[in-house]
Amino acid sequence: MKSAPVFKDLVFIGGGHSHALALRQWAMKPLPGVRISLISPEIMTPYSGMLPGLLAGHYQFEQTHIDLQKLALWADVRYIQDRAIAIDPVDKLITLKNHPAVAFDVCSIDIGSTPNQTIPGAAEFTTPVKPISLFYHRWQRIQQRAAQGQVRSIAVVGGGAGSVEVILAMAYKLNTISPEPVAFHLLTAGDKVLANYHPIVRRRVYRQFKKYAIQVHTGFRVSQVSANTLHGDQQQTLNADEIIWCTQAAGADWIKSTPLDGDAAGFIAIRPTLQSLSFDHVFAAGDIATLVDNPHPKAGVYAVRQAPILFHNLRACLLKQDLKHYHPQSDFLSLLALGEKTAAGSKFGIGFYGDWVWRWKDRIDRKFMAQFHQLPELQMPADTSVPETLIEAEEKDAQHQPEKRCNGCGGKIGAPLLQNAINAISQQGYAPKDAVPVNEAGQILYQSVDLIKSPVSDPWLFGKIAVNHALSDLYAMNLKPNSAQVMLTLPYAGEKIQQRELNALLQGISEQLEQQQCRLLGGHSAEAAEMAVGLAVNGIAQATLFNKEGLQAGDKLVLSKPLGIGIILAAAMQNQCDGDSYRQAIDIMLQSNLKAAKMLSGLGVKACTDVTGFGLYGHLLEMCQASNCRARIFLEQLPLIDKVKQLADQNIHSSLYRQNLKMAGNPPWPADIMENPLFAILFDPQTSGGLLAAIPKDRYPSENDVFHQQFFSIGEVLPTDPKTRPILITV
Repeated sequence: MKSAPVFKDLVFIGGGHSHALALRQWAMKPLPGVRISLISPEIMTPYSGMLPGLLAGHYQFEQTHIDLQKLALWADVRYIQDRAIAIDPVDKLITLKNHPAVAFDVCSIDIGSTPNQTIPGAAEFTTPVKPISLFYHRWQRIQQRAAQGQVRSIAVVGGGAGSVEVILAMAYKLNTISPEPVAFHLLTAGDKVLANYHPIVRRRVYRQFKKYAIQVHTGFRVSQVSANTLHGDQQQTLNADEIIWCTQAAGADWIKSTPLDGDAAGFIAIRPTLQSLSFDHVFAAGDIATLVDNPHPKAGVYAVRQAPILFHNLRACLLKQDLKHYHPQSDFLSLLALGEKTAAGSKFGIGFYGDWVWRWKDRIDRKFMAQFHQLPELQMPADTSVPETLIEAEEKDAQHQPEKRCNGCGGKIGAPLLQNAINAISQQGYAPKDAVPVNEAGQILYQSVDLIKSPVSDPWLFGKIAVNHALSDLYAMNLKPNSAQVMLTLPYAGEKIQQRELNALLQGISEQLEQQQCRLLGGHSAEAAEMAVGLAVNGIAQATLFNKEGLQAGDKLVLSKPLGIGIILAAAMQNQCDGDSYRQAIDIMLQSNLKAAKMLSGLGVKACTDVTGFGLYGHLLEMCQASNCRARIFLEQLPLIDKVKQLADQNIHSSLYRQNLKMAGNPPWPADIMENPLFAILFDPQTSGGLLAAIPKDRYPSENDVFHQQFFSIGEVLPTDPKTRPILITV
């Protein structure tokens, strides 16, 4: 696929409704030359309109959440699972909690809001409704306790629509599972609930309160919260086993400490163009934003309507074109879920209610979510030319067509870029050398080399994965890492973008090498069509060397990591992989085999290898042939990443799968083996895969829990028999 060089970074902070819709629009109409990143701590972002139905049990979790990782993979968006904790709009840097800072040219913020818990004791002794992900986990625990008769009373603080929907959903659900009645209390500082709603809606809501025996406490302004007790400013007190906080919303605390204009509640003040009052290149949408000229309530319906304006204006800002104004609607359809499958609503001054209203609301909500659950196949853009507006003035005269860029030494990364990147990660500065000495006091150094293209879009993560992948060759021989040289290629982009990529990539490589006490000696860089990293790594022999030829009949075969990385990565490219499974694969690739190698070295292991491109079958076959032994694999004992078996059953395979399969020899294999989806996983290539080792039978730690947390038992070594296959497979 022909892709355009990148000249601008557009970063979305948060996975709110406006961002999810804008990202979907951008995928359908990309802007060549612009790279998009999405930063969000949660893979699954909730659709607030379906929260009451989720609490009541009318929907499953997946039906009510947008899978941001899957959306990002589909839309070719770089997804960073982390939380923003600061933004510098002057230097254009976003500080993250667990990830290096992310640079941007234009950014948009849509991180939602949270109930205001500034009242003394509220943060310690109550459960806020937002973020919904944390509240839902708490709600699951409440249900478990209620089913055991351990929850007798629940209080919800707040008198708005969200409070009403939450308490009715909870009352409906607990009424079906609790052995004893649960007392519900709704507290509001006002003189009525839903003060600004249509009288018909309000009357219907109060009928539902009566049906579920919900006590409404008006004029109860909470002044303090202690353990299981609410205190009012008029000396009232109320005890409850669980206190749910659903009061007026507030913004994130970190927003208040930024130069962005905002209010005391932590919301970002914006213009009708959705831009910050002070910075044209910073946008905000959804609940985190306050439209200064036309304030409106914090409601998802506004966020949805802002999305097309946000999409247009982000592009226009990058292209230096005219921006559109967002005009919030003066009236909108308001629908409230009322516990069971009934609802009430109003529009144009008319109130209504009934089961039919629930069905109407259900259709609207499902239609909205279908946009993200049924992602269409994207067409390859016909034009990948970059608009001149995106290119910095000092770079306009450079050659920006990748196919016309120099090869050979002319294709190297520029010295200033390298110097800046190395200085950023090294305290010693940049001292170029043509070669470096590797001298370890007469000890023999073992060397291995490995090269992989990037399986992920985040260069910092890729740097860490590439190091783990290369060092696994050393751990497979029980060698202590000593030093490394790196060879990397970067896709062509503008100098500013390449500098950002190089900084992040080298930081990931450096951090991971340092963590495993391996020195980075130097390396080489070049431009290429894709990002790739190769490492030449050196290791020193320790007490015992592992080798591929050390198998002995009777040994137990163990594996240190689950399988399925190749299938997951292939499924992600085909938009068939959910976000949780994809993140599991990344987490596995980020695991070093250092701990596993240390554990094996104390168990008399002689035979070991790492499972990478040839798959489990191919690497075990190498060991069997080198050791003149056979092996047996128990298919049902293979450790797998979530959903891998289902994906394999759908015939989703890595591009290397067919070549790996040829190593198994000609069929026939028994039908029960060939038809088992686990059979295909034996030939799945692994990136930064686990160690495959043979443990002598008398040293196998069958009762050691620590060992079994690290290793999975998958088979055994058998005596040689030329009449049978070198590897037997048992279902």
